[in-house]
Amino acid sequence: MRAREREEEDEVLCAMRRKGRRAVRLNIALQLITIATALASLVLYFTQDERGADITVNHIAQCVCALVVFNVPLVISRRFRCYIPDFLTVTLCLFTFAHFVIGEIYRAYDKLFLYDKILHTTGGVIFALLSFSVVWLLNNAEGRKTKLSPFFVVLFTFCFTMTVEYVWELVEFSADRLFGLNMQRWQDSIIPGAEIVVGGEIVQGTVHSLAYGNGLFDTMSDMAVNIAGCLAVCIFAYIGMKRRPDWFENKVILTEGQFRAMLAEKKAQAKTAPRETEGEEERETSQDTEEES
Repeated sequence: MRAREREEEDEVLCAMRRKGRRAVRLNIALQLITIATALASLVLYFTQDERGADITVNHIAQCVCALVVFNVPLVISRRFRCYIPDFLTVTLCLFTFAHFVIGEIYRAYDKLFLYDKILHTTGGVIFALLSFSVVWLLNNAEGRKTKLSPFFVVLFTFCFTMTVEYVWELVEFSADRLFGLNMQRWQDSIIPGAEIVVGGEIVQGTVHSLAYGNGLFDTMSDMAVNIAGCLAVCIFAYIGMKRRPDWFENKVILTEGQFRAMLAEKKAQAKTAPRETEGEEERETSQDTEEES
């Protein structure tokens, strides 16, 4: 019995890994590109005299953060023996690569118009999908007596996504204040060489082209587009749970037991399908013989 159970368990785990094989390949490819980017930055530091150590350290730190995020889905799926759908893993990996490598290292945030707002909108969609998958997983766990209504599932999804966005804005604010960075774009509105009046005297001072500075505008607009992306997912999820409650089954994060049940259901359907076709053929032949007679 134990040997058979182990074989079934190994079969389920292998099936879970096979199902997510495409996402793993993309994950590995992006990790290799990230490592190559870090090595290239290190080589440029030793070959270019004008390249400062702060830039190289920043690039390597960005690559390390990206590699950590890349491996989060792999660690979670193996540690907790769960299946993460390909579209979740792919979107998370592409978002991570777009932010840390393309945005921070190759400075797409400075060179491409609305790149920052597009990523914040996409981030709202991604974290809303992740939080919804977790809530759906817990809400439909085996042996659970009480279940949350669609409204509370969507409410938790919205609150979790907004919490992630709020924490990220705190990270940007702290990085700007502690290390003099420009993550909140507060330096973009500074007018160089401006003169202000202090105590009746004209002195050199800091003047912003926007009221309250560009940092406040950047933070509020980031949160606004993040809310827009999150709301799109919440509205879609709420309508789907109301009209077709079973549509999300097997399309979100699954535990090992839920994945095993999905495989058993597919095998049962595969066995019943030939029987149904045989029954239809027998009915057709009997109808033909009756017409001939």
